[in-house]
Amino acid sequence: MLKKITTVFGLMLGFVWLAAQAQAAAEAVPSISLKSAVNGQEITVFVTGDHLKDLYAYDLIISYDPGKLVYQNASSGASGFGVDPIVKNGDIRIAHTKVGKIAGDNGTKELASAKFTRLDSGTTSVSVHDVKLVDSKLNAAAAGKAEISIENSITSTTIALKDIEGHWAKDSIQEAVRQGWITGYANGTFQPNKEVTRTEFAAMLIRALGDNSTDRSQPLKFTDVQQIPPWARPLVEAAVLRGIMNGYENGSFGPGKLITRAEMATMAIRSLNLAEAVKNSDQPSFADNNQIPAWAKPYAAAVEQKGIMKGRSGNMFAPGAHATRAEAVVVILAVLQRQ
Repeated sequence: MLKKITTVFGLMLGFVWLAAQAQAAAEAVPSISLKSAVNGQEITVFVTGDHLKDLYAYDLIISYDPGKLVYQNASSGASGFGVDPIVKNGDIRIAHTKVGKIAGDNGTKELASAKFTRLDSGTTSVSVHDVKLVDSKLNAAAAGKAEISIENSITSTTIALKDIEGHWAKDSIQEAVRQGWITGYANGTFQPNKEVTRTEFAAMLIRALGDNSTDRSQPLKFTDVQQIPPWARPLVEAAVLRGIMNGYENGSFGPGKLITRAEMATMAIRSLNLAEAVKNSDQPSFADNNQIPAWAKPYAAAVEQKGIMKGRSGNMFAPGAHATRAEAVVVILAVLQRQ
């Protein structure tokens, strides 16, 4: 009899425990958590949704310190439809939805990831907030916020890049990488002789100078603005707002066009606000002066006089030649030295 009572009591306790677990699961509130993965100078932050119930769509903002981290790219972690991440003043907005009459996700799900390159030593943080979760019946709910601290330690002053040994710009490349405004590629190369696009040069220059502009009341209006990668738009905006870059007469920006040495010289002088130097500059002394366009001659003379740019072999300015990554690094370092 006692054995039977004990068995029944045990079963009752089991039912009570299962009921409590079921109630706890039913009452669990959807929440957000963050984790990070570090690979050299690259930091990836993952946004995870926990205790999700019929998640059909979501909208969230990831915030970071542009003085510590350089945004590279971001993506949603689910199948369906998502707009390009909107990046502005240290905020990355990500929106995503499923498509069709299907059920939403339950439990735990990776919602988004964002990749950064570290800029500086010290600790920084990344947060996620303004999270809106929508179920398949289009009911919306908030899901709180989360923050993660990232130890941002850059201790090595020697940069190991396997294709710069013996290159004329080796020391400059190592210094630029150490400063953090340009990096090598995932395969350990720098590709110093690779030609640079207008977008890439704008990004390098603004990262090096520091994007301290807060006015974004005049968004880019170029006809090809959608061709500017989302990660680069804030940097191009900063270059345009500061008068360093502008578009072409047809209203385009030409983000994928390779930047010429004449354009690079112009951007270098404009970034230093040396209008007076341009106004009072003498004729440049390059061997190919007659090939330098009239609009570029004052800038070519100014970079020569200020020691920002030198001619190529034979003292040729080569105004229409495309600038390489090595040349861009050397010019930007020269600009930083004259700030």
